Amino acid sequence: MNYSVMRLIELMGEDFPLLLNSILNRLPILVTGNDIEIVDDIVESLALLSPHRHKMVFWRDFTSEDEILSVWEEEKHNYEVNRTTVCCLASNLRLALERIRHFTGWIVGIPLGNLSLGMHVTEETLDEVTTHISQTTKTCGILNVSSPSVMEFSLVNTEQGNLEVEKRIVDKILTRKNQSLERIRRLLAKSLREAKVSDGIMNAVLKLDDESEKITHDMFVEEINSFVHAARRAVTLLSRVRLARELGTNTVLTERNLYEAIGWEGGSLLDIIRFIHSEWHEDFSDCIKLGTLSGLGAWVDSMWG
Repeated sequence: MNYSVMRLIELMGEDFPLLLNSILNRLPILVTGNDIEIVDDIVESLALLSPHRHKMVFWRDFTSEDEILSVWEEEKHNYEVNRTTVCCLASNLRLALERIRHFTGWIVGIPLGNLSLGMHVTEETLDEVTTHISQTTKTCGILNVSSPSVMEFSLVNTEQGNLEVEKRIVDKILTRKNQSLERIRRLLAKSLREAKVSDGIMNAVLKLDDESEKITHDMFVEEINSFVHAARRAVTLLSRVRLARELGTNTVLTERNLYEAIGWEGGSLLDIIRFIHSEWHEDFSDCIKLGTLSGLGAWVDSMWG
């Protein structure tokens, strides 16, 4: 069973924007739990939170670090190729630890209390995995799944941003979903009243749970793509600013200048700059006039080594 976007938003509540931020910034995500099937379901479902990326599954689509590093190398030289999210199912945890050192953009299943190819996975194993991953990325997220409907998310060794972009995305899709469903219900209710159907039939027809999940998913994809496209426009503009600076000018953009130019509103500029670095491996912090960007270089070093 896959967890829909709406289901994840409902279950995670205030933790969801932080999880979304971590996915967008390609932090390694460790999904921990005692039920292997649920852990694997969530690993696969989290990949849905980056619909603009190509999903690869370790041990099915590739089996060595050289293969995935070649994919990342192509990303660095080609803006047009789809960026990658890697899923590692719980049964392949041992193989991943033996073969992989760099876990940027990975979603990894950690089957606590179970075996992974003969390796008994315990809380100590989780600590070892976190240490192993932190050698190259310095930070990761842990999604602890206590039951099918109880999960908590937190970060290791990092400070979260203000999450304005992610909170804005969630607020917009929930508002748009509710408005869309309300319009559908009003139209259906009017037709059913004219047909003089029973209350039982009316309630059944007006129950739109499946439609609600589909609408939420579609609107989520729209909002994520809107953000990604705005960030891509920012890359185009900031590349020109960088060129001008290399030619000897002192050109920099303010937050307002950039947002007006790319047609984006709301959210932290720092978060957009971080996303651009995670997605396209470009650091434009020197092209922006904003004091809060002064520590971005250290953040970049901690992310990519």
